Amino acid sequence: MSEIPIVALHGNVGTADDWARLGIPNLEALDLWSFSDLSLDEFSMFLAEELVDKDERPLIAGYSLGGRLALESMARFPERWSGAVILSANPGLSDAAGRKTRFSADEEWAQKVRTVQWSDFLKEWNAQPILAGCPISEGQTALESRREAVAMGFDYWSLGHQGDLREALKSFKAPVLWISGENDSKYRAFGEEMADVFEDYRHVVLADHGHRCLSPAAAAAIADWRADQ
Repeated sequence: MSEIPIVALHGNVGTADDWARLGIPNLEALDLWSFSDLSLDEFSMFLAEELVDKDERPLIAGYSLGGRLALESMARFPERWSGAVILSANPGLSDAAGRKTRFSADEEWAQKVRTVQWSDFLKEWNAQPILAGCPISEGQTALESRREAVAMGFDYWSLGHQGDLREALKSFKAPVLWISGENDSKYRAFGEEMADVFEDYRHVVLADHGHRCLSPAAAAAIADWRADQ
C-alpha cells in the first residue's frame, strides 16, 4: 500500500502546507479553501468524481475538519477509496439539538472571520481549550486574504450540517488508520469507539499530543501502517 497515492484534507483555519510539510511520499494535499462554496454533499461528490483520477483508488486522509470531509466521502462513496487515515475527527452528531447548537456556534465564527481584525480572530481561534493555546502559524496569517473562503467553510461545512455517520461508515471495508492525541480526551474517545464501526481498523494514540496531531509522529505512524498493509 506504500505506493498508493494519498489525497489529504487539512483542518479548519489551516492550509495544504500543514500536510505537505510532513514529507509523506505520494501525498497530494488539497487546498480546501478553493472549494468551500460547496455543500458537504457537493464537495463529497466533487472529491470522489472530479478531483481524483478515475483510474485510481487512492487513500483518503483528513485532519479535524478535513477528517470529517473524508468521512463524509467514505460514507457516500465507500468503493472509491483503497483506505483511509483520519486524525482528530468527529464522526457526526446524532441529535438535532446538538447540531443546532454547533451550527449557531459556527455562524458566530463565520461572522468573526468576516469582520474581526484577522490577528484578533486567530488569537481567539487558537486560544480554544481544544487547541491548547497553539501559536499562530504563518499559514494561518497568510489566510487573511482568503477570509471569505474560510468563512464559507464555517457556513457550509459546519458539524451542524453533518449527521451521525457511524452506521453509514460500516459499508467502508478498506483499511482505516485513526490517529488521536493522548491529551485530546474527547477525540481519543471517538477513535476508540470507531473500532466498532470499521472491520479493518487501527487506532494510534500519539503520546504528548493534543488535538493538533499533524506531526512527524503522525507521519511515522502512517508509514508504519502503510508498510503493514
